Amino acid sequence: MVTMLSLPKKLGYSMGRFGPSFLMTMITMTVFYVYGTSFRLNWFLNGISLAASYVVIGLTHWFTGYYSDRLESRWGRRRPFVIIGTPGIVISALLLFVPNWFLDTANPAIEPILFTYYIVFLCLFKFFYAFVMTAHQAWLPEITDDAERPLVSGFMNTFNFAADSAGGILGFMTPLLFVAGPPEQLSETGLNLLLVFGCIALLFMLPSMFIIRAKPGIAPIERSLREETRIAVGNRTFIGWTLVVGFLSFTLIAITQSLVGFLQQVMLLASIEALIPAALAMLGSTMVFFYIWLTGIRRLGKRRSLIIGLVLLAVFTPLTPVLRSIGDVIGYTLAATLFFIPVGAGMAIYYLMSYVVPADIAQVDEIITGENRSGIYTGFIGVPLNMFQAASSVVLGGLMQLSVILTGGELWGLMWWGPVFAPFLLIAAFILRYVDIDPDFDALRQEHNGGQKT
Repeated sequence: MVTMLSLPKKLGYSMGRFGPSFLMTMITMTVFYVYGTSFRLNWFLNGISLAASYVVIGLTHWFTGYYSDRLESRWGRRRPFVIIGTPGIVISALLLFVPNWFLDTANPAIEPILFTYYIVFLCLFKFFYAFVMTAHQAWLPEITDDAERPLVSGFMNTFNFAADSAGGILGFMTPLLFVAGPPEQLSETGLNLLLVFGCIALLFMLPSMFIIRAKPGIAPIERSLREETRIAVGNRTFIGWTLVVGFLSFTLIAITQSLVGFLQQVMLLASIEALIPAALAMLGSTMVFFYIWLTGIRRLGKRRSLIIGLVLLAVFTPLTPVLRSIGDVIGYTLAATLFFIPVGAGMAIYYLMSYVVPADIAQVDEIITGENRSGIYTGFIGVPLNMFQAASSVVLGGLMQLSVILTGGELWGLMWWGPVFAPFLLIAAFILRYVDIDPDFDALRQEHNGGQKT
C-alpha cells in the first residue's frame, strides 16, 4: 500500500494540532475560574457565557464540515478555513484575558458590559477554533489510508498531549499570573507567555496552511446540507458514538473547568510549587496511558477499552468531597496527585478515540457509498456534543452560584461537582455496549467490491 504522506508531511500536518489545542486547553481550564474570581462575574452568567460559546462551536463545526466538503478552490477544500481562521484563534484568545484594557473591571456596576465582552470574545474564540480544526481534522481520511491512520493519529495525539500538557500547566498557573488591583489584571509575565504561545500556534500551523495536499480526485459534495445531515443522522454507529461522546463530554468539561478552582480552594494548592506535582501527575498519566491504551486496543478492541476507561473515571470522580479530608492525613499534594493519576488514565482513552473513531466512521461510509463526506461526520458531531457541554456549563455555573448563595463562597460547589457529574460517565458506558466502533475494513471492502473512491 502506498503511503500518501512522507514522514515530514505527516509530522507537519500533525503539529497543526498544537497551537489551537494549547489555547483551547488553557482557556477551558481558566476562563470560568478567572472571570468568576479575578473579574467577579456572577457565576451563573459565567456559565451562560460558556454555554453560548458551546452552541457557537457546535454550529460552526456543523456548517464548516459541510461547506469544507463542498468548497472548490485552488487551495483545495480544507486549507482556506485553516488560513483564514488561525489568526482569529490567536487574537480572540489574547483579548479574553485583558478586558481591563477596555473596561474598568474593578467597577461592579459594569457587570452587564463585562458579561457582554466575555461572551463575545469567548464565542469568537470558539468560532475560529471550530472553523479551523473541523476542516483540519476532516483532512485525516483524505490524506491517509486506514493502515497509516493510526500512526498519523498517534502523531496528532502526541502534539495534542504536548499542547494539553503545556496548556494545562499554564492553565493551572494562570490565576497565579494575575496581579492585585484594582483592577486585578494579567501580569506582564502572563501576557508575554500568551504572546509567545500565540506565535507558536501560528508557526506550527504553517505546514497545514501551505504544504499539505489531499489525495487527488476527491469530488466536492453537491448535496444539500439537509441531505448530508440526514445521511449522517441515519448512520446508526455515528448516532450511537455521538451519544456516547455527548454524555462523556458532559462530565469531562466539568472536570476541566473545575480543576483550577478545585486545586486552589479545596486542596489548598495555591502556589506554583504546590500545583506542579498534581498538574504533572494528571498530564503525565494522560500521556503515559495513551500509549498503554494503544496496546489495550489491539488486544481488547476500541469499545471494551473505552468502557474500561469510562468506568475508571466514574469510580474516582465522585471522590472530590472527601479529598480534602484525605489530604489532612497524607498531605494535600499527595492526595491530589493520587487522585489525578487514574483520572488522567481514564481521560487518555477518550482522547485517543476522539480522532480515530470519526475517521473510521467516515471511511466505512465511503467504502459502502463510494462518496467521501468526512467533513459532515467531523462537523455535525460538534452540534450535539457541544449542546451537552453547554448544558454542563449551565449546571456547573448554577452549582457554583448556588454555593455562593447558600454558603457565601465557591468552596462547597468546588467540592461537590464530582458526584453531580460522574453518573453521566456510566450512561455513556452503557450506550457504548451497543455501538460497534471496531469495523473490519477488509471484510467491508470485499463485501462492497473494494469501495469506490471518489
